[in-house]
Amino acid sequence: MLIAVLILPVSGAETTGDASGNEAPVSAVPYISATATPAKATIGEPVTISGVATGGNLTSGVQIWVFAGNYVNVSTVPVTSDGTYSAVYQTTGLPAALYYVIVQSPGKDGSLNILMETTGQFSGQVMNTMTGKPVFTFTGTGSVQDSAAAQALSDAFNQSGVDDIYSKCTFQLVAAGTAAPASTPALPAPVTTTKKSPVTLVTVIAAISLLGIAVVQRSRK
Repeated sequence: MLIAVLILPVSGAETTGDASGNEAPVSAVPYISATATPAKATIGEPVTISGVATGGNLTSGVQIWVFAGNYVNVSTVPVTSDGTYSAVYQTTGLPAALYYVIVQSPGKDGSLNILMETTGQFSGQVMNTMTGKPVFTFTGTGSVQDSAAAQALSDAFNQSGVDDIYSKCTFQLVAAGTAAPASTPALPAPVTTTKKSPVTLVTVIAAISLLGIAVVQRSRK
């Protein structure tokens, strides 16, 4: 199975740190949040992934994973001095799907412990840089996708020795809708009618008999 590993245009502010280029101070309690805006977008409409990342060593920024089906995008985005980050993703040409987003913060050591190979024979394979061993793959034999991939990636961050933290969200990408049909005049409400019961043959015969009796009686007078 082929996988599209693309680097989409993203925008973000400058990395955390002071004017002299010194590393940002390391906080004791790392924290990260993630939001996709809009949560439902039409193909061609930009989607912004943003949130707050504080604590730990954020000099290298945060890593954003966006994936759906065979599509995977992994980008590194800087964190501003006020602890926020933002990345704008262009969606033109992407398939309609539910997209899973995981934003990864490097934790106290300032290094991302979970990375994905983006080139070569092992492209699409997620690696644990602490052990040098593969965790799972987005493509090929034994690959996982969508919600299964989101769970596998979450499990990777929870492996022993990994101090990366993460936050998850999703967004829905849909095809542009067609124009609404032209309005048509409302049809008049149907008139409800009650069908009359048909006159039976017995009723006809009885009526003729009565008429004959009446004629005979009148002739006798």
